[in-house]
Amino acid sequence: MSAAVLAVLGFILCFLGALSVRLAVLIAGGGLGWLLAEAFDASAATMVLVAGAGAVGALVVSFLVSRFLFFVAGACVGSVIGAKLFVIADNGEHHWLLALVFVPAVAVVAGFLAQHYEKAFLRWGTAVAGAALLLSAVGRLGTSSTDVLWRPETALGGILFAVLWVVLSIVGHRVQTSGRVRRASAGHPG
Repeated sequence: MSAAVLAVLGFILCFLGALSVRLAVLIAGGGLGWLLAEAFDASAATMVLVAGAGAVGALVVSFLVSRFLFFVAGACVGSVIGAKLFVIADNGEHHWLLALVFVPAVAVVAGFLAQHYEKAFLRWGTAVAGAALLLSAVGRLGTSSTDVLWRPETALGGILFAVLWVVLSIVGHRVQTSGRVRRASAGHPG
């Protein structure tokens, strides 16, 4: 079930994330909670609770600071990216302190980028974060051949993951951009 949830969240974020800033915040918050809970080997019930709390918390924060909505959305998306980078960099020893420093640092940088570049950054940020969740879902399927997408342990595995992450991110961005072009040509603002 864990892989299916990550796949659904990743798909929506990767291919539809910039359609709605609040949707991106909600899904990124849920994806972040799920990804971190799974990284620390939480039970399924705990993962659902943490993901739900992350989604609701991110959405509430976005409403409270609507003036800084793009910053909050970028920070949520950056948190997902930071969490995936943490999972890759962590050697299985679950360094809480590293997670508490690294993930927020990536989130703040992404928040500032989103505040400055707005929708253009969110199309890229949601595509990259969604691709990370999708690849994580495939990596959690439980087979040894896909485990490299969850936590690559060799240089070749890291290269394979990086290439797939970049390619899927580009595809997600292109889908979001082509959707924006179609909406604009139909008379709807993108």
